[in-house]
Amino acid sequence: MWGDWRWRQVPHWTVAGLLALWLLLAVTAPERLGFPPWAGAACGVGALALGFLCFRLGLWGAGDAKLLAVLALWIGPHDLPAALLGTAAVGLLLLAVALAVPAGDFRKRGLPFAVALTAPAVAVLAARVASLADPCA
Repeated sequence: MWGDWRWRQVPHWTVAGLLALWLLLAVTAPERLGFPPWAGAACGVGALALGFLCFRLGLWGAGDAKLLAVLALWIGPHDLPAALLGTAAVGLLLLAVALAVPAGDFRKRGLPFAVALTAPAVAVLAARVASLADPCA
């Protein structure tokens, strides 16, 4: 999430595009998701509630909350706990870097949390695609 790293903003088109692609896949080929579309939607709603709570508590921005929700749609119920754990790990790594740099950019503008959200989501989805492509799996 270059935009979040550089400007601390998650572009609306990113979230809207991921949502549109998920809806297209859920309608045309739901079996490709690896879980029922309603389960992904439930994950998305739950993640949106969690993200909005974090936004209201001042932990991150509204763009991060929306990104969490749309990524949860894609990740689904089976892999969401692992992705959230990965998000916490990457977030802690970013925090450690921020604390290690005495007068760095992180201290002025905050952590780019979309990076912490996206990296584990990409890893989980890449592992899912790799297991689908493996004829022995």
